[in-house]
Amino acid sequence: MIIYTTDNNKGAYSIDDEGTLYYTPVSQSGAIRLDDWDFVDVDEMGEELTEIQNKLIAMNKVNGTYFALN
Repeated sequence: MIIYTTDNNKGAYSIDDEGTLYYTPVSQSGAIRLDDWDFVDVDEMGEELTEIQNKLIAMNKVNGTYFALN
């Protein structure tokens, strides 16, 4: 699992093998709860989240773990 973190909103993001974006908060100590992911609603995604999703897709393609059919 590849996890992408951001400094500005203290969130961590990852995708499944079809590119669905998931989010989990990062605690003040910097800990990420790996058992507390929630999917990001596509209709709620702005430019920043779309960019994060695209970066994760690119990393997962290199890793061989992205299998979307499009």
